[in-house]
Amino acid sequence: MSDLKHDVTAERWAMLIKERMESGMTVREWCHDRDIKESRYYYWLRRLRQDAVKEKERRQQVSPSVELPTDICREQVFEPAAAVIRKGNVTIEVTESASAGFIAKVMEALANAW
Repeated sequence: MSDLKHDVTAERWAMLIKERMESGMTVREWCHDRDIKESRYYYWLRRLRQDAVKEKERRQQVSPSVELPTDICREQVFEPAAAVIRKGNVTIEVTESASAGFIAKVMEALANAW
């Protein structure tokens, strides 16, 4: 199957699967009402899940790492933080004097890490 045809078919099945989930019907009932083979439904459900996992892995592999200057990380900043970002055991405090470029690098690193 060509990539384009697969993408169109996958999009169609993604909509159908979403419709089935929102219907509140069992897979068997929903498929019977629409004259769809259950095996076909489950094939596409499995296929879409596999595609989603592959896409997530691809994004993680392609994500560039961002090098932050080590001297910035070691500096003691005595300005009050204008923004504080916390996730798990990581805390990032940004002062108003931080450059837009530095903030962009930090945000890019966070997007790739989380």
